[in-house]
Amino acid sequence: MPWPPQPAEAYPVRVSNVKGDRPFLAWRSAIRDRLLASRGLEPEVADLWCTAWEAEAKRQGRARDGDYWDAGTLWIDAQCAARKRPPN
Repeated sequence: MPWPPQPAEAYPVRVSNVKGDRPFLAWRSAIRDRLLASRGLEPEVADLWCTAWEAEAKRQGRARDGDYWDAGTLWIDAQCAARKRPPN
């Protein structure tokens, strides 16, 4: 890193321009962490819920857009509220 630090506009890649699966995986990780903290789930169970949502979203034909994990959060919360268990 150059010293003194360059202003943000001098860096070649901005966070908003990051492409590929990194933003998707970051959201998945955030949802997983929320399940661990708010629901007290074990890490393996939280991962199963995230995977179950991905399968459900694919079944629904849902695009992996900005609303994907918001909808996933609602779906997982509804499943947990109904005391359902994630598929193995």
